Amino acid sequence: MKDAVLSAVARMLVILLQLVNVKLYTNYLAAEQLGVYFFLLTVSYSANAIVFVPVDYYQQANLAKVRDASGSARPLLRFNGRLVALYLCFSLPAIAICAAVKPGYVVYAALVSALAVALYVLQALRNTLNNLEHRNCVSVSFVQEAVLKVLLFYVLVRYFDADEALLIEAWLIALGLSCGYLFYKAYKYRVFIAASDYRIRAKEVFDFSYPFSIGAVCNWLQLQGYRLILVPLGFAEEVGAFATIANIGSAAIGAASLVYSQQFTPLIYKTSGQYTSKYLKGAIAVIVGVMLVSAAFGEFAVRLLTNPGFAQHWILLLFGVVTDGGNLIIGALMVHITLIGNTKKILASSLVGVLSMLACFGGLYWSSRISILTIGAPLLISQWAVVYYMYVLYLRTARAVSH
Repeated sequence: MKDAVLSAVARMLVILLQLVNVKLYTNYLAAEQLGVYFFLLTVSYSANAIVFVPVDYYQQANLAKVRDASGSARPLLRFNGRLVALYLCFSLPAIAICAAVKPGYVVYAALVSALAVALYVLQALRNTLNNLEHRNCVSVSFVQEAVLKVLLFYVLVRYFDADEALLIEAWLIALGLSCGYLFYKAYKYRVFIAASDYRIRAKEVFDFSYPFSIGAVCNWLQLQGYRLILVPLGFAEEVGAFATIANIGSAAIGAASLVYSQQFTPLIYKTSGQYTSKYLKGAIAVIVGVMLVSAAFGEFAVRLLTNPGFAQHWILLLFGVVTDGGNLIIGALMVHITLIGNTKKILASSLVGVLSMLACFGGLYWSSRISILTIGAPLLISQWAVVYYMYVLYLRTARAVSH
């Protein structure tokens, strides 16, 4: 119970610090610079979606087996060392080519590559320590990272010109320090002590991971792909403003979703899916409640957390609420479908999301209707297309179980 309370408090603090960070960077960076920043984050996450996140699914699923066979998690550490080295073998030549062809972009290329590795290492450490029941230090690391992001950027802008690269550099330093803290904790808890020889086969990892990779790439393209499309087309300012304001709405629904899902998702597991219907009704009530509060106080929140240039588009906050609110329902439906062993259908839902997003953006582009107010429509439509698809699957399984 104590660990659960600490985790909830830590997550809430992180959300508050994220909003402080929004206030900070919107006062130093223009909307166009923020558009480039979000574009770079999306490019960086490509490596995580394709390789790192699916691999971490494998190692977390096999953590107990590796420890039982070798005596520690050290074989996973060695495997990750080889994985990162292989990633660098591909990224360093790419950076060198960029330096030769587009010297002005080489800093961006280096930052994107480094950020991908740093995000993966930190998340893998968190997942490993959490699964080994060292949850308190994981909660501390979330707060630590959020505090450092704010403080470091605040300090750096005192000495250097504020731009999107500086914002990423501040985050990279924060990630590095948080990784150092978790490595220290892993050393203290003897997670990676010397172990007997245990070989992790690349083919085994690939066979396990590639379905997750397909799903992660689809989800990445569905919810972040618009940045990859629109920034090169010259809509950096629109992307920067939309992503900044929508993220405030995402933080609001994220806080409510955290409390609700922590409380009621275990009941879906405990009842083998019988509680899913009640969960979904409660989730809809949460989303509607946050929407109403956001509609009432959204303009004030955007004015408080950003600069006057963003306040006129405060209504975009609702896109963040409704789009990310879909995750509260999707998460429960995924749990339900997983419990009945119908996991292949989850991959199909990812394809539904990305294809509907591309179709919507294609329609906007060819009709010349892309603007700051229309960017969120494809995200909203594709997200709820996934909700609808998974809900239909849920109804089918519910009927099958009842018969």
